[in-house]
Amino acid sequence: MRPKAIAAAAVFSIGLAAVSQAADVNEQGAKELRNILTHSLSRDLARSGFVAVKPAGDQYEITYDLAKFFDKVNSGAFSVTGLKPLSLFAQPLDQGRWHLKGDNSVDISVHSPASDLTYSVASSSVEGIFDPAIEMMRSMQVKSSGAKFSSIGSGKNAGRKVDATIESASFTHAVTDSTEAGKVDLQSQGMLQHFSEQTAAPGAPSVNLSADSIDVKVTATSLPVKELRELIRFFVQHIKAKQLSESGSKKFEELVRRALPVFGSLNETVTLNNALFATDKGKVGVKSLDYSFKMDGLTKASNINFGVRAEHFTPDADLIPPAYAAFLPETVDVQLGIPNINFDGLVDTVLEAVAERATPISGEALKRTMFPSGYGTLEFPRISATSGVYDVEISGALKGSTKHHASYSLQATILARNFDGTVAAIQNAAKTDPQLNSVSFSLLAAKGFAKTDPDGRLRWDVTMDENRTVTVNGQVMKAP
Repeated sequence: MRPKAIAAAAVFSIGLAAVSQAADVNEQGAKELRNILTHSLSRDLARSGFVAVKPAGDQYEITYDLAKFFDKVNSGAFSVTGLKPLSLFAQPLDQGRWHLKGDNSVDISVHSPASDLTYSVASSSVEGIFDPAIEMMRSMQVKSSGAKFSSIGSGKNAGRKVDATIESASFTHAVTDSTEAGKVDLQSQGMLQHFSEQTAAPGAPSVNLSADSIDVKVTATSLPVKELRELIRFFVQHIKAKQLSESGSKKFEELVRRALPVFGSLNETVTLNNALFATDKGKVGVKSLDYSFKMDGLTKASNINFGVRAEHFTPDADLIPPAYAAFLPETVDVQLGIPNINFDGLVDTVLEAVAERATPISGEALKRTMFPSGYGTLEFPRISATSGVYDVEISGALKGSTKHHASYSLQATILARNFDGTVAAIQNAAKTDPQLNSVSFSLLAAKGFAKTDPDGRLRWDVTMDENRTVTVNGQVMKAP
């Protein structure tokens, strides 16, 4: 359902670009606006009456009857109930721009063979400025309250259930001209207040996740607005098509290639504040949990980087045995990256499959396309954990073959601060749990191979080649 809902929302901005010069608000202008809002749709959808426009003072009131929209585009695979008309007001401004404003509530149910969904929002307001020169919202602010979501699985998903609530949410976004002609940069940020989610599945413990707040930030650079808009138009015009014709496939391929690399960079960060994870075994609190994602555009050598950082864990007392309590990390930081991914080639492969109506692409074919050199690399510039008794950091890269008989090579550096204190803590814990004696013995043996950095940390430079030969600080530890 999501692509069709996005298409419905996109219709409005497509129309505004063409009617932006209308200075007077009157019945004729309303008729013209409605015709423009529906001209990109199929004939039966345009005639369905799901879009209505009327003058309202110095602005136009546009009503979307989404029930009529889904009646026309629904393939029978799902049904939507509870839809009610949504209103949006458009006021013409100087320089051909439009001021948009609306406030609606939502309470719908969706039935499909896989699940039954319900979604409601007590209030959702939107306000912003639309610029027809770029056919995008230059600025926008969205506020909502009382959001609820529920999913109950059926068929193969029977027994799966998800319930989520958000007390309130606010989002803003801004679009500015990029340094590249015809492209724009996007900045978006938002906050969810008092988020709660409960999930359950057969044979697995139920999991509850909650957070006082969730902060989200997204930036994208060098978006080709004209090319992306043409793709949206094409999608709207072919929304009911189950399969593209030969000419339609060629047109789609042409539009996709024009839009590449789609963006210069994409960055996303998500922060959960005072998060709490709970199961029937107990609860674990986390003061701060950060997630980050960064990606280049879809090129022949794109890079992806992502990371997770957590601070200050507070588990229930009975979850951690007393002997291990001192080893609970205060911070955990994991940074990973995958360089040189051939997304451009992947797009070529997918477009060829669409044009030739080929069978689904195999995983092996995808790997060969994405990593034409025959090797993929997982970089870990930083994996670290700290507590009162240890401070360890690992960095390096793992390189693997994409062939059937995979082979791997590893290069890593391990750094440890206050290593003697860590060993002493383990030896003390071994008085309660004798199994830890083997751990302290292994660490003392490893210390014999360590080097000492100027800052006092112990260092182990580790390599493993494709023959499984392991070397630590220049000394061969294992050979075939």
